[in-house]
Amino acid sequence: MFTVRADVQKNRLYVKLVGFFDYNEMKEATDKTIEGIKKLKPGYDIINDISEFKPVGQDTLKEVERGQKYFKQSEIRHGIRVEGKAKLTNLQFNRVGKTIDYVPDAVETMEEAEKLLDSLNQQ
Repeated sequence: MFTVRADVQKNRLYVKLVGFFDYNEMKEATDKTIEGIKKLKPGYDIINDISEFKPVGQDTLKEVERGQKYFKQSEIRHGIRVEGKAKLTNLQFNRVGKTIDYVPDAVETMEEAEKLLDSLNQQ
């Protein structure tokens, strides 16, 4: 299961991934994430909550990479990943992100993510 929500006022995208995804589910989540980004202006922020997401297979990671590449190309300002107890999943996402120079800050909770983004955007 996944949810994608664009907050146009804050220029922020919220993505939550839950459970285990096969390639088709990750492709759908990536497509919806890209659609959400298109509602925002360049310099947007993303909070990606993977705290309840399970590690995925190599083929599925290609969709993670496609999403991360789109973040970079579409002028993301800040990315925050809520990892919670999903340390292995966060490591997978970071490994993919390093190949394209996209490794967001990781926090434990959604509240921490919001506070971090708010403080970064005041600088």
